[in-house]
Amino acid sequence: MDLVVRAAREAELERIGELTAEVYESENLAGPEYVQVLRDARSRWESPGTTLLVAFDDGAEEPEDLLGTVVFAGPGSPWRDLATGDEVEFRMLATADPARGRGVGESLVRACIDRAKRAGATRLVLSTGPQHLAAHRLYDRLGFTRVPERDWRPRSDLDLVLRAYALEL
Repeated sequence: MDLVVRAAREAELERIGELTAEVYESENLAGPEYVQVLRDARSRWESPGTTLLVAFDDGAEEPEDLLGTVVFAGPGSPWRDLATGDEVEFRMLATADPARGRGVGESLVRACIDRAKRAGATRLVLSTGPQHLAAHRLYDRLGFTRVPERDWRPRSDLDLVLRAYALEL
């Protein structure tokens, strides 16, 4: 079945937040404070310069049919952590467990690449934890390169350094 990637709709926000939090929590990728941020999809959806993208099977439209989601943060978005100037960023990539291995994550990343190109961005950037090995393989396959000089700590009290990747557009 074909996948459809599009901008999220308001009726899907609760499910988007649930899915994102479930994925990050189940894989021990986020502590309790950040899980609450992940659950709040509405704040991302309402933010300027920010687009929540969702993936569904073609023809599926109900929130419970959601296969995956990602945040696309363009210039002016308060959700940019790494991007500067006319770079754009994506983050909070999450794929429902039953949909893994179907290309959902790749479809969402490709949609971000297309959106970044259409926006005239020079570069698409992201940061990811060192434990996200499957994601690292996806980013490598799609042409992203490691930019270790842009690695960063989300909080000074955490022993976590996020790895930076970039794709020249």
